[in-house]
Amino acid sequence: MNGLSFIRRRCNLSQGQLADKLGVTRQAINLWEKRREPLPEARKEQLSRFFGLEPELFDEINQEQKDALLHRPCFMYRNDDGHDYFLFGENPLRPVGCLLSEKTGQSFTQDEQMILDHRELEEMLDILREAVFPKDRSRWTAWDSNVAMNRMRCILGGMTDALEAVQKHPKDRKMDCFYLMMQVELALGGIEKDDLPRQAADGQPSLDTQSIIRLADEFQSWLRNRAEEVDSFLAK
Repeated sequence: MNGLSFIRRRCNLSQGQLADKLGVTRQAINLWEKRREPLPEARKEQLSRFFGLEPELFDEINQEQKDALLHRPCFMYRNDDGHDYFLFGENPLRPVGCLLSEKTGQSFTQDEQMILDHRELEEMLDILREAVFPKDRSRWTAWDSNVAMNRMRCILGGMTDALEAVQKHPKDRKMDCFYLMMQVELALGGIEKDDLPRQAADGQPSLDTQSIIRLADEFQSWLRNRAEEVDSFLAK
């Protein structure tokens, strides 16, 4: 498969539009894609800079490279005529970080959402590392480190086991299991009530938000009572 042709179509550009971007004719793009003329190295480098990809991807590509390109996030650009196209380098006029602001009024593309989700997961991993080994460990002993690691191992191990168990449920039951896990997150303050998915308005079976909130409130009440019992015991 011709890499140039695949990448151009993946990025929603016609031969004529790409030709305008490169300063060449549409016929030249057609000849390169049909392999009737070799793609000059200088043009390959130009394509690499424009699309934000490795130069070798504009030659013939195999199925593995094609699949990798399909799963590689790209970013939306817009021509003066309103035509949207995509490149594999972040758009400086539409930085992903700025899209987090609700004031922009811009919706995410699927690729932008992928980038944001990846960054959020990285931040979660950093938080977990911080929870196990805080930056200031000047007063920590080996015992403190061992206790912290065992505690985190138990928590993450339990969560991993729960997620594996969820995957064994039928597809139509998996979301119920995830919602049950959200109940615990809500009770512990990890998410807010507004983060819960909205109930369906068409009468279809869906998440019972009120039940989750009620159970979470009961769990929070139990935690408060437990804390009071411990404080009372320590005060004696």
